[in-house]
Amino acid sequence: MKAVHVSPTAVPKTTVVPVGTSDRDPRETPPVGLHIIAELYGVAPEKISFVEDVAPVVERIVREAELSRIESFYHQFRPYGVTGIVLLEESHVSLHTWPEHGLVNLDIFTCGDPEKAKKAFAMFLEAFEPKNYRHFQLDRG
Repeated sequence: MKAVHVSPTAVPKTTVVPVGTSDRDPRETPPVGLHIIAELYGVAPEKISFVEDVAPVVERIVREAELSRIESFYHQFRPYGVTGIVLLEESHVSLHTWPEHGLVNLDIFTCGDPEKAKKAFAMFLEAFEPKNYRHFQLDRG
């Protein structure tokens, strides 16, 4: 596939699409989900190097946060590092680890109960014990 460059000036800053027959702005509707995007720094490498250590933590958190798991997939990088995604009825949980940097990039998106996403995030912080982190919470929809 050939890469296509799109000039930033060619992309509209805001697009409003009428819903049904009204001209109502979709941003005025209640959000359909909560998306938490986080970067965890200073995580102990032994916690995030291998699938056999990461996957049970992710699966436990999904279960205990009462998210509705459909399927999971994890990939082991060599010599270390993990990518994983859990497909949820509500959307997904994904993470990518860089043990050599003590870094976990985490993504939790749910169109279900936003409190479950917040609970899952708190549990990830507890499990991975980052020295610090930054995160963004976005209302989606």
